[in-house]
Amino acid sequence: NMNVSLSVIVPVFNVENYLHKCIDSIINQAFDDLEIILVNDGSTDASPKICDDYAQKDVRVKVIHQENAGVSVARNNGINNALGNYVTFVDSDDWLEPSMYETMFAITQSKNASDIIMCDFVTIKNNIKQEVSSNLRNGFYTKQQIINELYPTLLVTEDFGRIPIVSVCSCLFKRSIFVDNKIKFNADLKYSEDYLFMADVMINANSFYYLKHKYFYNYLQYEESRSKKFQAVWWDNLLYLNEELENLLKSNKEFDFTRQIKLQLLHSVLLILNSICKNDGMDFYTKRKEIKFIVNQPKLTQVFSNLSLKNQRKSLKLILFFIKHKMAFMYLFYFRIITLLKNA
Repeated sequence: NMNVSLSVIVPVFNVENYLHKCIDSIINQAFDDLEIILVNDGSTDASPKICDDYAQKDVRVKVIHQENAGVSVARNNGINNALGNYVTFVDSDDWLEPSMYETMFAITQSKNASDIIMCDFVTIKNNIKQEVSSNLRNGFYTKQQIINELYPTLLVTEDFGRIPIVSVCSCLFKRSIFVDNKIKFNADLKYSEDYLFMADVMINANSFYYLKHKYFYNYLQYEESRSKKFQAVWWDNLLYLNEELENLLKSNKEFDFTRQIKLQLLHSVLLILNSICKNDGMDFYTKRKEIKFIVNQPKLTQVFSNLSLKNQRKSLKLILFFIKHKMAFMYLFYFRIITLLKNA
């Protein structure tokens, strides 16, 4: 069937316990003019068979089996095989509310038809549900409004809070954006692949629609995400991410992203240092050594040179001062004190 409205791409890797709930929530959508592309990324459990069983039962389900290559390659494989006018993504341990695609697709049929339609989502961690919404206004955005309202916090906010545009799973994308601008997921990124992808999509989008407070997507989070444990690999990855963002945005004609690119690297550094400090498996001296390694990175020295930090709150200024002046011991000591005060 060549004329399908929506392609739903689901990378699948060893998720036999979650997969039924996920696929059922897509199959049971009120909106049924869709194809479901399950990309089995070299699973070694029952997931491939579960995928094939669904394909037998429902003509809308297609299965692609690939060698294990990671979520980015799986999603790209899905995009290359998609026929839908619009494309979206679902992670295989998450699930959707029944009216999600019906409500979102209706926007594409209205005068507000947009390149990207985004809704809100719920995170579930230890059975605790939390609604996550964006500080953006509800409704339609022209290209100029995207530039004025979305670009200033595309990568990072001044206080390193949550950025508005974050998840590919809560968006419908016009497939032609990917095709016309050759946008795909970067397979060399081991973490934060969504982040770069969304930045790429947003600078190429000519319109955007935000369905605020429509919490249609349920995002299951685990206690210890793989990215939280500090590894040198993670730092290399974040450094590479920053370089790729810089390559993507530095020559942008519509907006000057210079400051954001610098702040984005600082944000990564804060994440890493926080993760080192919280790591119970390391003693004080190991932590200090790891922190020293990060704060002495030449790229950081570059970032701090002529970067004003007037807008930041006092506590953040202090932390950034320690980092700027490579004061690993002070950083760790300060973190200790704050933790003690919080637990007092």
